[in-house]
Amino acid sequence: MKEMPAQRSDADCAVREDQTVGPDLQGSARVLIASTRAADGTYEDRTGPLLVDWLRSRGLEGVDKVVVADGPEVGAALRAAVEAGIDVVLTSGGTGISPTDVTPEQTAPLLTREMPGVLEAVRRLGAQKSPTSLLSRGLAGMAGNSFVVNLPGSRGGVRDGIAVLDPILDHLLDQRDGGGHEFDGGQQAGRADGTVSAHNAGEDPARGATPFGAGGAQLQIPEDPEMGQGIDRVRLAEVCEGEVTVARMVDAVTDPRCGAIVTFDGVVRDHDGGRGVERLAYSAHPGAGDVIGEVAREIAERYPDTLVALAHRYGDLEIGDSALTCAVAAPHRKQAFVACDDLVDTVKQRLPIWKHQVFDDGETEWVGALG
Repeated sequence: MKEMPAQRSDADCAVREDQTVGPDLQGSARVLIASTRAADGTYEDRTGPLLVDWLRSRGLEGVDKVVVADGPEVGAALRAAVEAGIDVVLTSGGTGISPTDVTPEQTAPLLTREMPGVLEAVRRLGAQKSPTSLLSRGLAGMAGNSFVVNLPGSRGGVRDGIAVLDPILDHLLDQRDGGGHEFDGGQQAGRADGTVSAHNAGEDPARGATPFGAGGAQLQIPEDPEMGQGIDRVRLAEVCEGEVTVARMVDAVTDPRCGAIVTFDGVVRDHDGGRGVERLAYSAHPGAGDVIGEVAREIAERYPDTLVALAHRYGDLEIGDSALTCAVAAPHRKQAFVACDDLVDTVKQRLPIWKHQVFDDGETEWVGALG
């Protein structure tokens, strides 16, 4: 294992001129994706890129990603990272309660100092959007000189993890290396719910960098007009067999109070996990319509200045057909961007829809459309 410096220097903790982001960090990082399907190429890793991009944005060097199958391979990959002296090791996946979810069990023997508060904060933040976040069993702590954290396998769960870790990571590494300074919350305004402030005092919260985990209350501007109750701001939310279009979503949320409309058009692609896809069919649970309505209302309530419209199609679809379309309108662009991103992720996590894929080699596969 590599030797660590006795104490980090002031240069290591230099504050950036842009104080909406934390100071550059020194060290290495590794992302471990625990997913049997991603390891064998039948499922696209959608959380690893989020973690890698975030770690690199914080100045860490040599950030790499490893995809392993659930089970003992997770433990082996973790041990290799710890023995290599990797400073920050983040896992994603395998923290639930299914028989193959054993990432915490593979992590526990390696931890020399547990930090239960880290994952408690991640679970609390996630529970604001989905109560099932409380079922995540991830661990966090020091394994030798490596800081190890088990994050969920969903994009929403990873974003919650980033929101919690971003304001504390520099302080944690400094303390590990013998530093004694008090945490300066003024450099990056942390919130009790784990989110990070989008702006400095006096700045327009609807502009500037968008933090991971930003909430609607952070992006509100007092001078903006009242937008009404959450249930009234859901203009459209349906699961249907017919064609769904972005144009219809835009029409539904167009409002003279809103200066921004952000849309999402989820179309059928011609490949999945390295295999060619000819077509697919979506099947919806009878209660899917109720679920998509619940999601739309939750997003509208979470982001008080937004108008929401979305629709998911079921039935037979061809390559290029729209499967999920959304539009979010708000007085300002940042409010609409953040809310639309959260809307799409929440739909993917919650909506009970499955797809039957037909590959170009004639084989077929049923897979969950969630995630």
